[in-house]
Amino acid sequence: MTKKTNTTNPTISRRAAIAGPLAAAIGVAEAAAPDPIFPILEKLRLAQDALSNTIKAADLPREQWSTSEYAEVQTELNNNYAAFRKALLDLLTTMPTTRAGLAALFVTLGKGFDDVEQPNLLIEAMCWEDETRQAGCTVLKRLAALVLKMA
Repeated sequence: MTKKTNTTNPTISRRAAIAGPLAAAIGVAEAAAPDPIFPILEKLRLAQDALSNTIKAADLPREQWSTSEYAEVQTELNNNYAAFRKALLDLLTTMPTTRAGLAALFVTLGKGFDDVEQPNLLIEAMCWEDETRQAGCTVLKRLAALVLKMA
């Protein structure tokens, strides 16, 4: 007598049984609502561009430092720097809701301002002595918890 094997119902591991519905739920959640991180990333990009352009414009010769043009550039520089810091704070306080949003957040936090040899955005945020540092610590804790939850 030969033993029949059940080929229609293969053994499913516990991980696969748990991961299947979880992955499906994440996929449905990703399809259902847009990730709030993407508008924030765009806002940060625009703030970086404006600040970068203003920094270039602020590089006036020393003899023009007492002119009204220099004062205007300095005011614009201060305003754009404040907008950049606000956009970075918004980024640090907004958690992504999709895998694509999480990946985009990691990539953005790892970049330096203007992609030059400067500290990345997360390190820069940690250097400030205000709510930006606290937000940087919070985002690190959230990301660590999320990675541990995924593992």
